[in-house]
Amino acid sequence: MGSRSLLEGPYRDQIADNPEESAKLALQVMNSQKGKVLVAEESGEVIGLLGFVIFPHYFSGEITAGELMWYVEPEFRKSFTALALLRRAESLARAAGAKRMQFTAPTAAVGDAYKALGYQPIEVSYQKEL
Repeated sequence: MGSRSLLEGPYRDQIADNPEESAKLALQVMNSQKGKVLVAEESGEVIGLLGFVIFPHYFSGEITAGELMWYVEPEFRKSFTALALLRRAESLARAAGAKRMQFTAPTAAVGDAYKALGYQPIEVSYQKEL
């Protein structure tokens, strides 16, 4: 699912697909108390996931939750699957002491969806191949 997210989305020309590294990251998050990987299932099949970490913010020290990956299979994107994953992540992050949650928005449409859910933009990232 991580590979599909990279290869089919706006990151495809910016981030190399390395399934071994993605799996290693997921295992590290799942085996620590500093994050979660949530999955959504339909008829026994995984149809979506949301992974996040919890960390002291590097400027404020305030406990913050940060999305690592959020993906829902295309045929389920108009259902409530994505919203259910987000709400569960917020709940778990809050229970872990997080005061804020951050998500990335690879497109303006995704950013607009976050705004509709009460999120505020705080910065835009840029990257250049060296």
